Amino acid sequence: MAADAFQQYLEKTRTLADLSAAVAVLGWDQETYMPDGAAQGRAEQISTLSALVHQMTVERGYGDLIRTLSDSSNGNGLEEWQKASLKESLRDLEMATKLPEEHVRECARATSLAQHSWKQARAEKNYALFADALAHLVELKRNEAGYLGYAENPYDALIDQFEPGMTVAQLTPVFTRLREGTRVLLERIAAAPNKPDDAVLFTDFDKEKQLAYSREMVAKLGFNFGIGRVDLSAHPFCTSFGMTDVRLTTRVFNDDLRSCLFGLIHEAGHGMYEQGVDPAYTRTPLASGTSMGIHESQSLFWENMIARSEPFWQWAFPGLQSTFPGPLGSLDASGFFRAINVVKPSFIRIESDELTYNLHIVIRFEIENALINGQITVADVPELWNSKMREYLGITPADDAEGCLQDVHWSFGGFGYFPSYTLGKLYAAMFYRQMKREIPDLEAQISSGQFANVLAWLREKIHRWGKSKRSATLVMEICNEPLSESAFLEYMTGKVERVYGLG
Repeated sequence: MAADAFQQYLEKTRTLADLSAAVAVLGWDQETYMPDGAAQGRAEQISTLSALVHQMTVERGYGDLIRTLSDSSNGNGLEEWQKASLKESLRDLEMATKLPEEHVRECARATSLAQHSWKQARAEKNYALFADALAHLVELKRNEAGYLGYAENPYDALIDQFEPGMTVAQLTPVFTRLREGTRVLLERIAAAPNKPDDAVLFTDFDKEKQLAYSREMVAKLGFNFGIGRVDLSAHPFCTSFGMTDVRLTTRVFNDDLRSCLFGLIHEAGHGMYEQGVDPAYTRTPLASGTSMGIHESQSLFWENMIARSEPFWQWAFPGLQSTFPGPLGSLDASGFFRAINVVKPSFIRIESDELTYNLHIVIRFEIENALINGQITVADVPELWNSKMREYLGITPADDAEGCLQDVHWSFGGFGYFPSYTLGKLYAAMFYRQMKREIPDLEAQISSGQFANVLAWLREKIHRWGKSKRSATLVMEICNEPLSESAFLEYMTGKVERVYGLG
């Protein structure tokens, strides 16, 4: 009887997964190939499908089935992954039930339109073109926090959607300690007598060659192009229509070698996670990463711990140099390693260095928290953004595109998403430290271009579990300690000392 009931449940989750995949396809097309004039029609299509997903999720019969199976799961012979799937469905059901259908429909419509106005505003460097859409989204997200409920801070309800269980009260001291650790390292860097030069990265690099080299590199790392592809978009992202259809995007600038290469490696980290989930979880609530923080740990692990390491470029630099012999002809692997790890304030978050990156997240975290709590208005954002950039990074954006319009997240309603990036850095550093303990010759393998054991370790420890385990559980099981900033600061101290010749 339980088996039959669970099969009914699976039939429903598969339908929901297929509809959600259809929404994702429309969203991917909107960011890559859709003509600008189709924005209004696409908004309605996405809104309709999103409403259908919500209707099916809160349907009484489906809810009763989930609750019945969940209540009897301890004695009905279900496997652990099946119980975990029910638990995730119950969480989704409870959250969806709290959200009125009209709110879901309006959010889908508003975010689709907002993404279009954001792209226009960013292109014209004019925040005013996006302000009204953003104000509407902030209002919707305040309402959403109220629908979902929270104990202390309405922003907690939004963070919980991306990092279950995380709160402003938990994040604030973590960010404080990271900010202090960053300050100490920046002071050491400022006093370093032998600073590296990264000017070579901003010369002239053929766009087509950059994209081809980057595609080849992520394939060598382990991204499976048999079930994935790469396209261009205004803002790099990874999306999945299922484990056998994972899409990456990147952007290419002829005068910045870093953007395409490291951006694509970053997104491939997300993609390899999606490709590595246990196939048994296909078209169930478990067929994705456990949280955005853990997801970011995978992209940041490959981008920073692997692709910005000295052993990596001992192997990879000859190929890169032969691709771009003009600008890179007089450089060696050590010099390139130092160049790509220069620490200096940057206006653009996704192109900032590992150390100061967290300060970009703190700025967004503080502004989002203030917006959702009504402490500031949308009109205050550009000036507040610029003042925080001056305070934390010592620089002031020249225009809105370089400042508060640089990220796509607000346009798709992703309030609460940004903290996941810093959590990802902390998780990645913890996993890297543990991987080095378990694979003693890890750096030697990397320096010879062998990544199979790296990917296998991540598959076994993290990827295969999908959403069946929470972040805190994974971290404790893998590292035998809870979340901490110590591994990240330890890792960054070692890298800074190597790059800047500090002992």
